[in-house]
Amino acid sequence: MNGILIIIFLLLPLLVVFPGTVTLARENGNSISKKQTNGKNVIIEMNETEALLDLKWLIPEAIEHNPEIIAAQKRLNAAKAKISQAKSLDDPTIRAGSYDMSNNPVNVNGQTEMLQQRYGVSQKIPFPGKLGLRGEVATEESKMAEKEFMSKVQEITALVKSAFYELYYINNAIKITEENRDLLFKFAKIAETKYAVGKTTQRDVLAAQVELSTLTNNIIVLNKDRESIIARLNILLDRHTQTALGKPRPFEKHTLKLTIKELEDFAMKNRPELKKFDHAVKRNEANLKLSKKDYYFADFEPMVEYMQEDGRPDTWASSLTINVPWLWPKNRSKVKESKEDLSAAKSDYRFINNKTLFEVKDFLVRLQSSESTVNLYKTGVVPQAEQSLKSARIGYEADKVDFLTLIDSERILLNSKLLYYRALTDFEQNLANLERAVGIQLTQ
Repeated sequence: MNGILIIIFLLLPLLVVFPGTVTLARENGNSISKKQTNGKNVIIEMNETEALLDLKWLIPEAIEHNPEIIAAQKRLNAAKAKISQAKSLDDPTIRAGSYDMSNNPVNVNGQTEMLQQRYGVSQKIPFPGKLGLRGEVATEESKMAEKEFMSKVQEITALVKSAFYELYYINNAIKITEENRDLLFKFAKIAETKYAVGKTTQRDVLAAQVELSTLTNNIIVLNKDRESIIARLNILLDRHTQTALGKPRPFEKHTLKLTIKELEDFAMKNRPELKKFDHAVKRNEANLKLSKKDYYFADFEPMVEYMQEDGRPDTWASSLTINVPWLWPKNRSKVKESKEDLSAAKSDYRFINNKTLFEVKDFLVRLQSSESTVNLYKTGVVPQAEQSLKSARIGYEADKVDFLTLIDSERILLNSKLLYYRALTDFEQNLANLERAVGIQLTQ
């Protein structure tokens, strides 16, 4: 009776694990994905394992369809359209009317010779230099919008790379955990056999079941994380969150041999956010000059008028109208406002400059730390953990080590492989963020 209960207890994890595995395989086998063919999307039915996800397709796809990038492009187009508006004169004014010189509100006597017809045209002309400064302000604003667009492209590119590498890690974590679960099944069988002949205690069997249940739960959590990452990638591509994506294509770890000084120089020359605030300073300098001209110098509005009277020769009249900008305080306040805006833009530039230098240093340190971890686990820890597990398995089968030692060796190998792929993922993600901070691509 006790033997039957033990067998049922041993089979419980199989009932938990395999139904989910079968369901996942069936879903993957029937998934519909977009095949990447010459940059075009072709809807075909395929097994998810047949479609490899590649950054060479993901990044252009995101740049083309991401709503934030599209919005930034439209704002850039709108800013460029404002330049010609700023450089143009105001609309000319055409005037037409009549003037009754009889001083009667209603001309009841039909004295048409006392009615004068007038036609006039006037054009407001800003003081020399104002139109040029307005055009300069609009030009700098369009350059700011251009740098904002470039910054958004780099931001989305870094997010796509980060999500791609995270998906790569999760897929490998699922694979490694499933391999360890299968290996643990074998250990459980060995423990069950040894328990049946009285060479070990029930504790070994129970320990195997606990470890199996833990790994099963880890696989469930990882699969949920995978769904979340796929949804994030789809959102960046402006697609439905449930759209199927293939597995990330395996890649070789990139290398970076640039010094901190070289990276800082690249950032000062290329980072769009820094250039954006440089243009903001230039815009506000031009705006300050314009506000001073508006305060000190009047605009002109010449007018020419043509007059007709019945029975008399036609006559002409001309006039010149100027505004008085220094009478009311609004123009003085405009000068003060422009000074404050310029001071704020310079402070913003210093902030972005300091932020850029910090991010370059921070991401470089993280990247170097991740690279050290990758090398350590690849060449040392993982091979040693594999050898340790192999030795522990042989020792357990020969009754030289206990089952907990075997489980510990299996757990160490699992964690070592996961930490290796975590460090590899962190390295590539930090490299993507470093490229965004610098403003250019650093690797091929």
